[in-house]
Amino acid sequence: MIDTTHMGQALQKIFGETAAEVARETKFVQRESQMTGSKFLQTWVMGFLQHPKASLTMLCQVAQDLGVAITKQGIQKRLTPATIQFFEKMFECAKTTFQSKIPIPLELLTQFTAVELVDSSGIALPDSLADEFPGAGGTGPKAAMKLQTVWEFLRGNLSAVVRQAGRQPDQRFEGHLEHIAPGVLFLCDLGYFVLTSLRDIAAGKAYFVSRLNTQCTLYDPTTQGKFDLLAHLRQSPDDQVELNLLVGLKIKLAGHVLVVRLPLDVVEERRRKAKANAHRKGRTLSAEKLAWLAWNVYITNLPATMLTLHQAILIYTLRWQIELLFRLWKSEGQLNRVAGHLRERVLCEIYAKLIGMVVFHYITAPVRWAERELSPVKALQTLRRHVIDIAKSVGSLSDLQAVLRELIRRWRRFALKDKRRTRLSTCRRIELATAQSLEA
Repeated sequence: MIDTTHMGQALQKIFGETAAEVARETKFVQRESQMTGSKFLQTWVMGFLQHPKASLTMLCQVAQDLGVAITKQGIQKRLTPATIQFFEKMFECAKTTFQSKIPIPLELLTQFTAVELVDSSGIALPDSLADEFPGAGGTGPKAAMKLQTVWEFLRGNLSAVVRQAGRQPDQRFEGHLEHIAPGVLFLCDLGYFVLTSLRDIAAGKAYFVSRLNTQCTLYDPTTQGKFDLLAHLRQSPDDQVELNLLVGLKIKLAGHVLVVRLPLDVVEERRRKAKANAHRKGRTLSAEKLAWLAWNVYITNLPATMLTLHQAILIYTLRWQIELLFRLWKSEGQLNRVAGHLRERVLCEIYAKLIGMVVFHYITAPVRWAERELSPVKALQTLRRHVIDIAKSVGSLSDLQAVLRELIRRWRRFALKDKRRTRLSTCRRIELATAQSLEA
């Protein structure tokens, strides 16, 4: 049973009391007017949820729907540095308040206290912001913002979204380490492979599954001598290999190395793409690099009693879910499309859209999993038809609950994923792996 009372109270708090307090604290609101901090927040967040490409004129119409008459010039005048601070703080408040407590009911996942997916996504910005947000260079945009994101998949909550310049490398990000706690599982790609970070996760009695940087020095824990993993794999007839090794020249992190041989057609395609990419850059791939492309290599500190090799690698594929999250934000939420060139206009739109995505993930979190999974794309498209009803009902908990119940009913009827007969979703494969382990 979904608690629409608690959900409604959380929405009322953010779009009512908290918005009013933060508006005063940031000096966004300094005098009484119809356009309060609450109404301004609702106009921008609900406006962009309903119309991801909304112009200021369209936002004026949304404000009118909410009972506030304002002109395009009136909105433009309110876009100041204080407004950015208002939206920044409201985004942090929204992340803190909109926290679902219902975990997705998959036994392989619920043995962890949380499952944190870590990745980043870039947003191209107008060239006028290049000094504050320099891009990565090359053929990319001159100005870009990178959103370092930590998504707690088990309950569907955003743990962190940190704004950085586009040229900032992922390996320098350590925000996910703030969420280390006993029993938490971290899933990161090679961009975040830092041995000191993995060491800290293990020291905090948390877990990790990561791709292994094959350039790392490996040691046999028994002899303490260097271990040539590639030579070992070349001699092995097995398609799956599990080894306990020490990783790193100085740190010597104890880890469980999991290796899977890839099908020949996959290997050939990998090598073709790698050679083409190297040719574009005027480089030549070494025989060792080409040989590694025949394998997927992972490192984890998970004991075999918790997950088998197959289950650990299957759970690692959950990392793709954060890629789908970014795709949703950009394709449906239009996060990568910002209007204007002024800093205040650009940043306010980005934060308003991010708050809208936090609202969306919070409301959908308890509905994600049933007989069929919820389609985030269909769910967001359905939400657009109801966002103004939600905004108009913020003042009455009973009215807001009624709107939420109707929205959830429509999601269950119109926003479920289509049934798949062949290619199962990651969550369905995890469910199947759990059933098979119980049968065994």
